[in-house]
Amino acid sequence: MRSLLTISTCLLILFGNAQIQKIDNMPQEKITVEVWSDVVCPFCYLGKKKLENAIKELEAEQLVEVIWKSFQLDPNFPKDTALPSAEYLSQRKGYPIDQVRAMSHHLANQGLEYGIDFQFEKALTFNTFDAHRLIHWANEFHKSNELKQAFLIAYFTNGENLSQAENLIKVVCSIGLDSEKAKAVLDSDKYAEEVRQDIYQAQQVGVRGVPFFLINNNQTISGAQDDKVFVKALKAEMKKTKPLISSEYGAACAPDGKCD
Repeated sequence: MRSLLTISTCLLILFGNAQIQKIDNMPQEKITVEVWSDVVCPFCYLGKKKLENAIKELEAEQLVEVIWKSFQLDPNFPKDTALPSAEYLSQRKGYPIDQVRAMSHHLANQGLEYGIDFQFEKALTFNTFDAHRLIHWANEFHKSNELKQAFLIAYFTNGENLSQAENLIKVVCSIGLDSEKAKAVLDSDKYAEEVRQDIYQAQQVGVRGVPFFLINNNQTISGAQDDKVFVKALKAEMKKTKPLISSEYGAACAPDGKCD
């Protein structure tokens, strides 16, 4: 009898541990991070890097899904036109040129900490609607993040004139997407409704400046917060410890031209 009890106990421990191990190894639910941003927003670029660093620090690359949402800081900027960014901020938004230069210098130093080469003297501001349409299109090939990054580099570092369709297409080609298909998108109104829907959703969730991060419809981060804020927010979702929506606010760009 003792022998049978011993065997039963061992089996219980064995299969009990196996069940616990099975539960421990069960895949976690995906964490969805929706990000509203514009490709001419320096804080959006910084915020992107901060989010990516937090994901890497937590080794959550397979757990976090980033969804890029469209937002235009100046939807009324004329199409097929580009202005030097310093001139744009000074003339159209009313910033004193010395303030623009000081802000650019400060942001350039910040960018270096995240591997960003801000070259504001080269940057040409343009209407970003078509770039957003192409990012939506790239998502069909699971390359929206790559195209987003490529546009940011083209704008902030290379000074590409992205008001011109051929330059948008050149960036598309640089990440291995089809130039003819991209041209077909630009020659049509495809993905225009998706861009407008993103902008409408931004109003519904209370976006007042970008970048704006909505995590699992549960937490929001407004602006390029301190790195620790992103780590803390993702950890909370991984552990399911934040049942209510919370908000964090930081440096952001608003449609009125203010970036602080």
